[in-house]
Amino acid sequence: MRLNHIDLHSPVVAETASFLIDHFGLTLVEKRGKDAFFRLTDGSGLVLVVSPPITALGGGDQVSLGAQTYHIGFLVPMRAEVDDAYQRVRESGAEVIPPADRHGAYVFYAVIPGNILVEVGHRPDA
Repeated sequence: MRLNHIDLHSPVVAETASFLIDHFGLTLVEKRGKDAFFRLTDGSGLVLVVSPPITALGGGDQVSLGAQTYHIGFLVPMRAEVDDAYQRVRESGAEVIPPADRHGAYVFYAVIPGNILVEVGHRPDA
């Protein structure tokens, strides 16, 4: 068995997907409906879906919950790429926590549309 995909629930599906494409280099593979389903990839096997929560299945999103219950993380091969990504994301107006050495990596955090927490980091041994 292998993990097939991760689905992020967002009340602003197109905005969340566009932010991931524009600022984190993901590529749109499939779009269903105006604001219903976006399947993204990083070209290395990651499949990331952005969709609205399905109420019938008990789904919620982090905006409606008013909390961040998870985060997603990206690793980059060089430390300087963390700083570059931080500048790009900061300039977008997203809420960001500046890069610092944390838990064995050099990372920054950003809250993107949909109240989704994103970590971008470089781990010297990765």
